[in-house]
Amino acid sequence: MASPLQNAIEFFKNFGLFDVVLPFLLVFTIVFAILEKSRILGLEHNHPKKNLNSMVAFVLALLVVATNRVVTALNLALP
Repeated sequence: MASPLQNAIEFFKNFGLFDVVLPFLLVFTIVFAILEKSRILGLEHNHPKKNLNSMVAFVLALLVVATNRVVTALNLALP
């Protein structure tokens, strides 16, 4: 007999949480943090350009998720 937690995990697995959403969030967060900390894309009123940093991080995260090999490597390496 399946528990509610097991059903929820299966639902998220079928939904693509582990193959799309979590790798996207991981890559987006890491790239955004690096861009914010390094201020490589410039400053605006003595603060990093958040809009530009977030768009670059978003595009890079989408490119990573679109590449199946990178997502597979992330799923194998992280646990």
